[in-house]
Amino acid sequence: MEIGEKVKNIIFIVDGGIGKNIAATSVVKSLKEKYKDKRIIVLAGCQEVFFYNPNVYKVFRFDNPLYFYDDYINEESFPVKVEPYFNYGYITKQKHLINSWCEELNLENKKYPDLYFLENELEAAKMYVDRVTKEGKKELILLQWIGGMIPQDKSKVELKGSLAKMFRRAIPFDIAQKIVDILIEKGYVVGNVAHENYPELKNTEKIFFPLRSVLALLKFSKTFIGIDSFLQHASASEVIRKRGIVCWEGTSPICLGYDTNINLTKEKCPTPFCHRPNSYLFDTQPHGATWDCIYGEPCGKYTAEEIIEVFERTFEIDKIKNNKEITETTIEKKE
Repeated sequence: MEIGEKVKNIIFIVDGGIGKNIAATSVVKSLKEKYKDKRIIVLAGCQEVFFYNPNVYKVFRFDNPLYFYDDYINEESFPVKVEPYFNYGYITKQKHLINSWCEELNLENKKYPDLYFLENELEAAKMYVDRVTKEGKKELILLQWIGGMIPQDKSKVELKGSLAKMFRRAIPFDIAQKIVDILIEKGYVVGNVAHENYPELKNTEKIFFPLRSVLALLKFSKTFIGIDSFLQHASASEVIRKRGIVCWEGTSPICLGYDTNINLTKEKCPTPFCHRPNSYLFDTQPHGATWDCIYGEPCGKYTAEEIIEVFERTFEIDKIKNNKEITETTIEKKE
């Protein structure tokens, strides 16, 4: 990527979901370090994750880029848009999303997301956590058991349709509820991080707030239990750096995970981490329907007891004399 001297602005275009946008903050940091004299302007589907970022001059949303075209589509601006999901290393599950993105742009890889918060945002998050934990008498654990494409309503039909169209990664509802029940019995407060159109878990704090408010809660929670979704991306940022448990299913922790977390996997079929159905690569069956797993999705069949066991060995170390076994469940990310 060659950028001439007359260019003042680099327009970095980021599509995709919240997690991908959070990962993109790392790419922004690399862009700014390489092009120190240029202004980085971001056009994204999730502009909130770029707020207050010192490497970003301005950020616009796709659905409301007010005056963007008039002000920035000119000879002083250089648009940049690449799709890291098409990178060879990413497709072959050898490189992380951030690494692949930087490689496509000939940038140095910074490895971790780069988020920023105002003091008021963090204070508000701490106040909420203090309230639900009764001023620290208990501890808050965030649970993100489902994510991705949001159902149009609360019906089971809509939920099933949404899950069928995206990468396999959700924890089944009954398993998620059992995790909650065990944690509640242990004396924890559980925050259910999910859109209001997803099924509600009993005895949880409903965490359906503006995105930045949700992300800030990570900093003051004991930990999180999640899937391949935005919480695990945000947790790896320097400002949060909260170690959690991530249950991987169809997607790969090598491509999308972080070595700061406990990455649980079940390689139970001939094609683990298949990343299917892959809408980016036109993943449909011959009769036109979306791809479906012929093995019955064994990679996602975690039990609540398995997950809680890892939680106990990692975060309740006062109850355990030997915590060395936990490294067996950690997958180191390949560069």
